[in-house]
Amino acid sequence: MSDLLGKWEQNLLLQNNPLTSKWIPETTNYTIKDLSNFLNCYDYVYVKHNTSGQGRAIFKIHKQKDGQYCFNGYTIQGEPINKCVATIKDFHEFLHPLEKFGRLSGNYIIQEGIKSLTHSGQPFCIRVHVQKLKGEWVIGGINGKIGKTETKDNGIINSKRAVQVISIDELLSLHSQITEKKKKEVIKHLEEISIAAAEVISTQYPCREYGIDFGLNQNGKPILFEVNTTPGINGFGQMENKSMWKRIVEIRKLQSEN
Repeated sequence: MSDLLGKWEQNLLLQNNPLTSKWIPETTNYTIKDLSNFLNCYDYVYVKHNTSGQGRAIFKIHKQKDGQYCFNGYTIQGEPINKCVATIKDFHEFLHPLEKFGRLSGNYIIQEGIKSLTHSGQPFCIRVHVQKLKGEWVIGGINGKIGKTETKDNGIINSKRAVQVISIDELLSLHSQITEKKKKEVIKHLEEISIAAAEVISTQYPCREYGIDFGLNQNGKPILFEVNTTPGINGFGQMENKSMWKRIVEIRKLQSEN
């Protein structure tokens, strides 16, 4: 068992399981060649550091009609960045500034960009908190996070950044404007995929709880972005209705008793 579950290792586990493989975005290990191929297939892609957290070292990149490569996101230090470079090699040198001295800045993955947007065009993601209680995986809570102005361009939604945390009902009904029937279907899928993902990840990285992040593509299909092995619950505490936060805390107490 690895001490740290990297994004690539996580992807392999989810990709190799039929219960989760159809719900994840296309992902590959970063190389210049693969980045070029992905940019020819998708409007934009994300390049993510394999082991970073809290939105650090994640970049949204696209190729403009004039041939420039434009990217924005957050550096490994967590500083915002938004720039364009002439060639894909220039972007590579930005990722690995010390490569000429034989040092790489860690491994990266490339991930298909998913347009997970509200009706008004704001990026959003969904967090499902899964917990293990008496040998069974249960859903502790689900919420939605909508990116505020500064996240609109890069689409990186993280509790450490400018986000509004709302209920899943409000996100789907008001901000995504989907029907009641479709909303119930989406929530059912989110719960089922989250429990399947917890079962898959726990085979190699056993934890008592996971925070699982999703987007919805333009057809309303849930897309599993990432499984967090040390999930915080502050987002649930920010919601007007504190019932899910209380439920997660109560389950944690029961876990400790067991």
